[in-house]
Amino acid sequence: MRPVQTFLSGFLQLFLGAREAVRVRGAWWLLTVPVLLNLGLFVLLAFGFWTWGVPLVSDLVMVGERSWWIAALVWIGIVAVFGLLLVGYAFVFSIVAEVIGAPFYEEIGVRLDKSAGAPIVERTIWQEVVFAVRQESVKLVLLGLVALFGFVLQFLPGVGQVLSAVFGFSVLVVTAGADAVGPALARRGLMLADRRKWVLAHLAPVLGLGAAKALGLVIPVFNIVVLPMAAAGGTRLVQHYDGS
Repeated sequence: MRPVQTFLSGFLQLFLGAREAVRVRGAWWLLTVPVLLNLGLFVLLAFGFWTWGVPLVSDLVMVGERSWWIAALVWIGIVAVFGLLLVGYAFVFSIVAEVIGAPFYEEIGVRLDKSAGAPIVERTIWQEVVFAVRQESVKLVLLGLVALFGFVLQFLPGVGQVLSAVFGFSVLVVTAGADAVGPALARRGLMLADRRKWVLAHLAPVLGLGAAKALGLVIPVFNIVVLPMAAAGGTRLVQHYDGS
């Protein structure tokens, strides 16, 4: 298949994964519990933004009302910063929500693999939590360095803020795709270096799935259900290339 076709195939895996996720045995609690926990997290973040973020934006707009060009610059800055915050929110929310839902999403993937007859390496629920915390901690450090680079990009004359937002979303696409297929690859005994090689060997479909997941993560409320969809979609994607 051509790269564009495999990219689109990977993109569709997110939505095909939603269909598979609701079909697994015990789907109602595997999906409901992490969704409710993540909904609580979203409410806390939304409350914090409404309490501190909205008044700050209102103050900035009031300052900009003194002349039209200052107001225009303020609004451009607000839109650019909001775009960066949206990408940052998707990063932070996905990391925390992945840790919260790790054992539930892992179980969805395990049951999908078992129903397909795939050989897997099983871990206990506590081992899965420790594994998720360890992986997400490493990722958080790396993303901190990436965020620092994105922050520096903002100071480039003219297009700095646009480049920073594009760079941030591109990194989100790559990490989202790798995270989606990572658990399924780990169940097959692949260590981190081997999983990285697998992702590079199947980059187009992984980026397709990552793009679908990344877009879902920046959409408030929908990002709560996109994580189990991606867990099932990533499992389906790995199963497909196992068979081929």
